Amino acid sequence: KKIYLSLLCGLLLGTSCNRTADKGNAASTSDKPSITDNSPIAKDTSWKSLSLREKIGQTMMVVALTEDHKAAGNGSIKGFLEKYPVGSLFIADWYLKEKYAPKDPLAVLPEILKEYNEYSKVPMLVCEDFERGIGETYSKYTHLPVGMSLGAAADTALAYKSEQAIAMEAREMGFNWLLHPVSDLNMNPLQELVVERSVSDDVDKALPILKSQINGLHSKKIISTVKHFPGDGVTMRNQHIVTTANSLSKDEWMNSFGKLFKGLIDGGAASIMVGHIQLPAFQTQKINGQLPPATLSKELMVDMLKNQFNYKGVIITDALNMGGCAGYYKNELEVSVQCFAAGADVVLWPSLAYMDTVEARILRGEIPMERLDDAVERVWAMRERFGYNKKENHEIATPMTDADKAFVKETGAAVADKAITVVENSDSLLPIKAENGKRIALIEIGEQMTVEKFAVTKRELESRGFSVDILENPHFYAWGYRIDSLNNYDKILVCFENRYFHPLGTCLLKNKESF
Repeated sequence: KKIYLSLLCGLLLGTSCNRTADKGNAASTSDKPSITDNSPIAKDTSWKSLSLREKIGQTMMVVALTEDHKAAGNGSIKGFLEKYPVGSLFIADWYLKEKYAPKDPLAVLPEILKEYNEYSKVPMLVCEDFERGIGETYSKYTHLPVGMSLGAAADTALAYKSEQAIAMEAREMGFNWLLHPVSDLNMNPLQELVVERSVSDDVDKALPILKSQINGLHSKKIISTVKHFPGDGVTMRNQHIVTTANSLSKDEWMNSFGKLFKGLIDGGAASIMVGHIQLPAFQTQKINGQLPPATLSKELMVDMLKNQFNYKGVIITDALNMGGCAGYYKNELEVSVQCFAAGADVVLWPSLAYMDTVEARILRGEIPMERLDDAVERVWAMRERFGYNKKENHEIATPMTDADKAFVKETGAAVADKAITVVENSDSLLPIKAENGKRIALIEIGEQMTVEKFAVTKRELESRGFSVDILENPHFYAWGYRIDSLNNYDKILVCFENRYFHPLGTCLLKNKESF
């Protein structure tokens, strides 16, 4: 009897990691954060002595465009930081690969971070996403399972250890602020940005896992970021292209996303990323007749997050080059300034002109100094909380021991193993056994699928006595419109992959996939 199994390849890939591990000492698995003080008032008041431009710099997370920065600083990073004393850097791997080729970005990065830190008054906050571990971006390191895998594993201790593993590798590279965990709820399966990045569609299942992720990062002195407030995953729209919305009613939102974000705030969230997402049930103020996204909404950032939810940490925007925040003001510069004016404490990827513009408007009284001081004190308190407010004894990077490296590999393997979930087993067809039919057609369906991705699957099946052929995106022309052309196989495994940005668009069968 033939078995037609439809498998979500995204889940399989999401739980993949390097399974080879040396034996070593395991790190702490405690769910208690080692850094718990989330006070908005910095005990270290040295921030008050910063110049106006230095204060504004604390509200900026710029891409580390080293060559552009040197040009702006008359040929040096020292000159750049004297003119534009920014507080945070986002390290873009694509920039390093382009500007420093053929050099290995990992060989270049330590010198880059050393130079920025040398001429900065306080340690640089160095940032990336790394939702799936460092290995997705830098192959030397470990590609860890995604958020959906942590949700499937449903193990808070394992979620804690998974983030410790990411933090260890990130600290070795010099990162101290990561833009995750993704805290969106997977309510709409056609929301292509959320899908496998989300822990769950159920707030009660997601909240303990997300708290453990945050605590795991904090235990290794990595600043966490809860994203994307007020919550993605409800509609199909992609905020990289257009403003999206969380369209739930007040009661629905408060019982789901509201409960989630309040729980994470109470659990010590260090920073929260606001998305280019409207929350119509709670908004009345408009810009040119339109409800703005959270990134431009005082109602959502100040009235709700800072006041109603009593959030004492840092609010950071999503990237300002995204279509979701465009069109509300005349250009990207004005959008970035208005994000800050509306209540954001750090703006992500502003131009350098942001500093000049905010400075001029504060001096003219168009933006109150109190708004800047609120933002800087929050950033400073966060720095103090994690030990990044003073340069004395500051170590840019923390090398990993052999035991640390073994812990990372073992943790990734443990998550991958525990995440495997049987969603449906009609007619008790699983597990499949070779004695019930050996010939398998493993059919890949996806925009960017490759035979290499399933080499391990093929090898594992063959080691269990099966004979396996991989068919990549087969078109019905290939079998003359006749599905019975596959009659020579005993079993057919259909593996469908649809990841966000691969390609850009909703999670639907598109183009060749639909055949």
